[in-house]
Amino acid sequence: MPSVPEPLIKPDHLKPVEDDSSAGAWIGKRKFAVAASVLGVLSFFIVAVTQTEFWATPDWRVSVPGFALTAIASGLSLARREPKGYWIWPLGLALAAASIVLGWFFMIAIVVAGAALLMLILHALL
Repeated sequence: MPSVPEPLIKPDHLKPVEDDSSAGAWIGKRKFAVAASVLGVLSFFIVAVTQTEFWATPDWRVSVPGFALTAIASGLSLARREPKGYWIWPLGLALAAASIVLGWFFMIAIVVAGAALLMLILHALL
């Protein structure tokens, strides 16, 4: 009769050190990364709302301070070497950078969306 193998147990040095099950603990370890993403979203939203003409370049007095604050928070996140925060702050920094050139950003987004739609249609037909 074959014997049932015992389950493998992780050694102590491979077990998780801290529990990240709560959102507060997760955010607590990545304070500046989360702050950078929130600042980037706020900067993008504020510039989009205050934009007078859709295709015009936004007012630099509104867009540049938001980008600067987001860049500072991103730099602090990098300096602190926040664990697994390397995907959070680039999103905020990218949105803050896009808010500086919002009209161009929307134009490129429309062109890319049109090209993707055209490729989808041609792929379905051919």
